[in-house]
Amino acid sequence: MSHPMKHGRRFRPGAAGVTGAVLLALVVLLALLAPVLAPHDPLAQDLAHTDAAPGVPGHPLGTDQLGRDLLSRLLYGARTPLLVGALAMVCGGLAGTLLGLLSGFARGWLDQVLSRLADVQLALPSILLALLVLTFGGQSTAVLVLVIALTGWPAYFRLVRSRVFALRTMAYVEASLTQGVATWRVLLYDLLPGVRGLVAVTATLDLSRAVLMEAGLTYLGLGAQAPAPDWGLMVAEGQGQLLGAWWIAVLPGLGLVALVIGANLLGERLAERGEGRRAARSTVKKTVTARSTTA
Repeated sequence: MSHPMKHGRRFRPGAAGVTGAVLLALVVLLALLAPVLAPHDPLAQDLAHTDAAPGVPGHPLGTDQLGRDLLSRLLYGARTPLLVGALAMVCGGLAGTLLGLLSGFARGWLDQVLSRLADVQLALPSILLALLVLTFGGQSTAVLVLVIALTGWPAYFRLVRSRVFALRTMAYVEASLTQGVATWRVLLYDLLPGVRGLVAVTATLDLSRAVLMEAGLTYLGLGAQAPAPDWGLMVAEGQGQLLGAWWIAVLPGLGLVALVIGANLLGERLAERGEGRRAARSTVKKTVTARSTTA
């Protein structure tokens, strides 16, 4: 019989998880250190050196069509996708987790109403919903965060709701209910700890979705506006010069790819570890049950 700890060793972070964490941390660090690392003002124009190729003196990654330093704009341009994506992830995660807890615990009509609302939300194309909200709500960072969070909460809701259904039948939860413990205490102290790992994994994967959605909406002209540095906007500005000055659009596009891949790899590894731990716990429980039966 193998020791439970040996099962745990099989689920240490692998190369993919480490790669994802490094990529994500690198992008965040470069964005935070943009004021220190950027060699130029990202908005400063130099019309005498437009479309300069990477490697030109003073501009390691070249310049864009207005002579703005591309390295500086890349560093500052990471900030908006990260900020909007992180805020949308937090808002959508909090809303979806709270509603999932309430729905899974209360059941009845509240569960039916929230479940139907989530189904309707998932049936609507996210980009269409975003376009409608941004058209009538105006173009601002707050509205952009709200619309991305609005398209993301159903994922948290459905996962948390399913998990709470299973947790609600556990002995410690039933004991709290029998003793008349307040509902909010049961949700906060008994049920929430059981879904935190699931929410963390979902949030990591949702970050990549939120970042891509911000970049896509900005590309369509519904996010950051010129001359602000933003990766989605930089891709849009450089798409017409792919043949003559490919670096203007390709480099910010590669930044988005690195950020999304990093978040996905980390999220998938966390999910694998969670499944591994559950498998290990299940094996231990089966072993204990078998021994008890034999005895």
